[in-house]
Amino acid sequence: MSETEVIVLYEGPLQIIKFNRPAKKNALSLKAYSIIRNALKSAADNDQIKITLVTGVGDYFSSGNDFSSGAPVVDEDTEMVVRSAIGHVREFIRALIDYPKILIALVNGPAIGIAVTMLGLFDLVYALKTATFQTPFTSIGISAEGCSTYTFPRSLGKSLAAKMLYFNYKMDSNEAKACGFVADIITEANVPEFINGLKRLAQLPLKSLIYTKQMVRSHDVKSLHYANTVEMENLVELFQSEEFLTALLNNATKKKNKL
Repeated sequence: MSETEVIVLYEGPLQIIKFNRPAKKNALSLKAYSIIRNALKSAADNDQIKITLVTGVGDYFSSGNDFSSGAPVVDEDTEMVVRSAIGHVREFIRALIDYPKILIALVNGPAIGIAVTMLGLFDLVYALKTATFQTPFTSIGISAEGCSTYTFPRSLGKSLAAKMLYFNYKMDSNEAKACGFVADIITEANVPEFINGLKRLAQLPLKSLIYTKQMVRSHDVKSLHYANTVEMENLVELFQSEEFLTALLNNATKKKNKL
């Protein structure tokens, strides 16, 4: 199965999802969210698939949400437009929360925004040396998503989570490994070996993997869904705010001045 913006491959019991917009730094569009949700549902319903791996094509893992079309025109339908877009993101995060099988990320380069926050919902995260992690939400007048307001303090510790979520701190791969956010750093040359290793792990009994994950995740599922709902409602408001619109205009002006 292949789509323009997202590539979905199957190698035995392993499903591989690749963000495939290298010219756009693998920014995630609403279409991409829909493709990924459908891929996860397909894998969840397929007893042959035991592990899903998510990675990116090219130098970036993903630069996050695709804002290339700019902010919606402010009129009486603005909230409806924003809610529709946010709804795609909310359902994508919900699919990650509820995915019953093992979910692994290989962060092959810079990850920004939701490409970082969603990683707190993965079972394992690996990274190349070139990977960086940044959530610059407050710099554009919005707030965090991806359940990171719940997962980050628990996975990164209160202080590092604060630096990431409040002050746009960029974490490199070494620090991500040191704090446990990343399980291990692998070299680009070893990616094929890494994939083969996942295939071997995917030979483990399916029910054992699913039941163990259910028990691990059971303590957090309600809290994760609650965090997703609250985060999305905050974004509906903030995407319509003057601060966000001003930040978009300022960023567009900076890019224009660099040309």
